[in-house]
Formats: sequence, C-alpha cells, structure tokens
Amino acid sequence: IIDDIRPMPGPGSAFVSRPAKFKGPQVEAPLVKHEEAKDIVEDDAQMERLMNTIRCIRCTQLYREDENHDEACAYHPGPTQTGLRNQNHLDRVQYLCCGAVQIGFQPILLAAEPCKVGRHVSQEEKTKQLEEKKAQRATMQNEPANSRGRTRR
Repeated sequence: IIDDIRPMPGPGSAFVSRPAKFKGPQVEAPLVKHEEAKDIVEDDAQMERLMNTIRCIRCTQLYREDENHDEACAYHPGPTQTGLRNQNHLDRVQYLCCGAVQIGFQPILLAAEPCKVGRHVSQEEKTKQLEEKKAQRATMQNEPANSRGRTRR
C-alpha cells in the first residue's frame, strides 16, 4: 500500500505548473483618422422631413400634408370581427364593412384588400372633427323647440 503513494514534486520540478509568459506577435494598432464633421444642412433636411411627417389613423401610413390627396389612403371604415386568442400569424380578422378576411395578426400572411379610398386623416384632425360635432349637438339641444320647426301641443 505504501508503494502506491507518490512524493510531491519539488519546487524546481517539471510537474509544477507555472503561469507562462505570453509573447504573441507584436502588432501595431491601426491609425484611426477622424473625418471632419458632416454638413449640418443634410441632417436638417432629414429632420425637417421627419418633423413634417404625420401618421394616418385609418391606414397607419406616414404621410406629409403636401402629399395628401383624395385617393391617398386605402382603408376599411368598419369594425372587425376577430377570434384573437394569441395574436399570432394564424388568427383570422374579418372586416364587417365588406366581409374581407385577413389571415395573420403579426405578421400578416394574407392582407385583405381595402374597400374604401379617401384622404389621410391624422389624430389631430379627427379630434377636431369630434369636438366640432359635440359643439353642434350642444347648440342643437340648447335651442328652443319652436326654433327648430317643431311645435308643442
């Protein structure tokens, strides 16, 4: 049993592991030249375009007011009927305005062709239209019944 015991290696022995000093290839770092500052006018033009871009609430596309015309937006005006459970690529969305079916939610595999065409509408325009309608209804309710052409009996 004592024959199986081996002595510990000594301090100068080859079996003692010492950290080796790494002397890899010596390479000089590449010289980096910095370009001069870009012209700010290019960035200003892109920023101006971005700031003047509006998102349509009907078709969700970005547009500029000068690009808006009577046939710019293709959309579905009515509500949808869905059985969304997971909101994945297998869900079916049916538009009740025209009966078209879209397959997929995110991503859309088969998009339904839009059934109506018109101008793009921004959220601000829609809010303004709703406020005008509310003001008209309020004035109609505040008018006396005789002034609207109705007579009381």
